[in-house]
Amino acid sequence: MVLKGRKNRRRIDQAAVRAAAQNVAVRTLKGLGVVALLVGICVATAFGADRGKTYLYTSPTFAIEELSFEGTRHADENELTRLSGIALGDNLFQADLLAAERAMSAHPWVRRVSVEREYPRKLVVRVIEHEPAALADLGGLYYLDAAGHPFKKLAPGEEGDWPILRGVTREEYVAHEGEIEGLFQDALGALAAYGEAGLEKVAPLSEVRVDRVDGLTFFCGPDAVAVKLGQGEWREKFTKLEQLLTELSRKGAKAEVIRLDNRTRPGWVAVQLAQGGGQD
Repeated sequence: MVLKGRKNRRRIDQAAVRAAAQNVAVRTLKGLGVVALLVGICVATAFGADRGKTYLYTSPTFAIEELSFEGTRHADENELTRLSGIALGDNLFQADLLAAERAMSAHPWVRRVSVEREYPRKLVVRVIEHEPAALADLGGLYYLDAAGHPFKKLAPGEEGDWPILRGVTREEYVAHEGEIEGLFQDALGALAAYGEAGLEKVAPLSEVRVDRVDGLTFFCGPDAVAVKLGQGEWREKFTKLEQLLTELSRKGAKAEVIRLDNRTRPGWVAVQLAQGGGQD
């Protein structure tokens, strides 16, 4: 006798299986941010491609109700909205996101911007702003970023505790833009090294001058001592400066000019004492 297994006689609800599969697919696609694709496919299937497109482009369901901004600390959101060319009530699908990104990138505070649709009625604008590192006097004060690039003129009412770099004219900057921005970047590196050495507490800076030939000069302390730094090797120079200031304080002497810019003999330090005190 041959024994055969009994067949499973439970009936499978095919509709329930399909519904469960669709729910899983929708949850997965939501995680991938492509729910709009499902909407478009469903509409196109139900009404035909042309009627579906018309529906997406004209239905009040997709009228923009909100522009949400992220990352704006300095840039005015109303001004960015105006630049984008997108208004509340515009159709979400007809909004030209690339054109909006290009237009908002022209705002002086904006370093990078992206715009994304959030269905059914929202646009999300993500902004990365320029970060001011200093100010440069170029016939007017301009914000500098970490690369030494002037990105915006200081407007009336804008304030900030940033060091000011002087010594370069606007005409000189225009004629030698790349070189000057390199000098500005060097100056920012020197300022960072000055702070790391703890000298800002000992001899606070009152002015920083940039020169294409002579390099950097810091004016520091209550007497605005001119510290000629030249170019590069900031940490080594500031170590010597700290030792020198300590020695001058111990002797009760005051310097008028300190030179750390000897290119032939980088280890040399020259000091011109105040009130005709000679050199050391």
